[in-house]
Amino acid sequence: MRMNRTEMIRRLASESFDLLVVGGGITGAGVAREAALRGLKVGLVEASDFAFATSSRSTKLIHGGLRYLKNFEFRLVRESVVERQNLLVMAPHLVKATTFLFPVYEGDPDPLWMLNIGLTLYDWFAGRSNPIPHRMLKPGPLREREPWLRADRLKGGALYADCRTDDGRLTLEVIQSAAAHGAAVANYVRLTAFRKDSRGRIVGATVRDELTGDTFDVRADRVLAAAGPWADAVRQLDDPGAPTLLRLTKGVHLVVPHDRLPIRHAVVMRGRDGRMMFAVPSGNCTYIGTTDTDHHGDPAAYSITRWDVEYVVDAARRLFPEAGLTTDDIIAGWSGFRPLLKPAKEADPSATTRDYKLFHSPSGLVTVAGGKLTAFRAMASHIVDDLFPATRSAAHLAASTAPLPGAQGKLPDGGLKRQLAAEVGGAERLIDLLADRYGAVLAQVAAEAREVAAPDPELRWRLAQARYAVKAEMAMHLVDVVRRRTDLMLFTAHNGRPWLPALAGEMGALLGWSEAQKQAEIAAAEQEIDGMFAWRQEAAAGA
Repeated sequence: MRMNRTEMIRRLASESFDLLVVGGGITGAGVAREAALRGLKVGLVEASDFAFATSSRSTKLIHGGLRYLKNFEFRLVRESVVERQNLLVMAPHLVKATTFLFPVYEGDPDPLWMLNIGLTLYDWFAGRSNPIPHRMLKPGPLREREPWLRADRLKGGALYADCRTDDGRLTLEVIQSAAAHGAAVANYVRLTAFRKDSRGRIVGATVRDELTGDTFDVRADRVLAAAGPWADAVRQLDDPGAPTLLRLTKGVHLVVPHDRLPIRHAVVMRGRDGRMMFAVPSGNCTYIGTTDTDHHGDPAAYSITRWDVEYVVDAARRLFPEAGLTTDDIIAGWSGFRPLLKPAKEADPSATTRDYKLFHSPSGLVTVAGGKLTAFRAMASHIVDDLFPATRSAAHLAASTAPLPGAQGKLPDGGLKRQLAAEVGGAERLIDLLADRYGAVLAQVAAEAREVAAPDPELRWRLAQARYAVKAEMAMHLVDVVRRRTDLMLFTAHNGRPWLPALAGEMGALLGWSEAQKQAEIAAAEQEIDGMFAWRQEAAAGA
């Protein structure tokens, strides 16, 4: 599905919709897809890029949430495990079954017997489709699997299955699926006001195209605010006195070269305060995190602080002492906000529920707060049931769990990968990465690569990705490509910096950028990269 933004804007301005979704993260994308599958006319607007915020800044795991069992959130965990199994079929190129190791040390808050009970429930929820039933391991076998684990006071642990993903690209494919089923979707379209009838009921919205400055109205019978960290801000556009719904907590992840932390499995880590984190291998890199601290203020104020870095690196050093990780090993990082439901009573951030809730305003605005990446499809189904109960039907489940665009067709096999390496060039690792990223549409990216002249095979593929991102994925800025459409910013040692001019040139030729625009795009991307390392200046100032 190739999304044409100009056509989408025309449709948003001229058609009437059953549902307008405000927000292009995984929740909004999932609802737009589910509603379109049921034959509803759907529009979706996103103020920035698709998956700009929380939906590209998670731990990039599709998991049941083992620790939520401690909070007795059995329904949420069961639903998440079932949805994990669905996503293995819906997006096998993006959602990969992964073995996790959970080491337990003397004094840890979860003893081995409790871990065994939790993982038994985990396996039971997954049923026969569970890719790897859990196994309890003694210290020796545990360290045979991960020799870098600290041996001191190790009591044993467990091996179990969950999944990892590329969260931003998963969101994008859900958006593409919504568009393929008739939804009108557009990024960089900002909600500025609600349109109301004489009774004060919402009948649409006024929006602004952030690329042109044009303002226009979108007509819709129902409006859903799925704005993640901005849910309260959207509600207050409707009613300035609306109470806040959210508790924002910040999660920070750091990336190091894999040879500095050469783990074979995803491994559960713990901070000094006992909270659970992960170390996850990802190609030539390993990423570690996450923090879970309250955030007050602007939801756009993404930052990584010196405290964040020291907290995460300290946890990795204590679990993998022989690796000798230091802050100098960090090659990238990201921070994001979890839009959690505000609890009735003060609680530790990690104990705050990851479930979601719908809020109906007197004007007719419906706001979704909370939610979890893994359960987006089930959550979307429940939301559309609530908004349009007449569309509720078990018959929609088959369509709802059908493959996403990258899984519609034959996935790249060894033969195709070798053919592309011979025709276009590129190392085996890069071709594998691209196959996992694009799945069945890799051939379309390869077609773009054949149109590109570049002496470096990897640059040739990167330019092809930029071309495809503009033509098919509605990438409008250079940072969209470097940060979300590719792995360049987060999972390469150079963060894509050396290739920014070439990428801007390729995008500019397609989007009609002037030389001044190209330079501005390069500067904006460099600023985004520099922002990942602002904590180093903070550390230097405090030294």
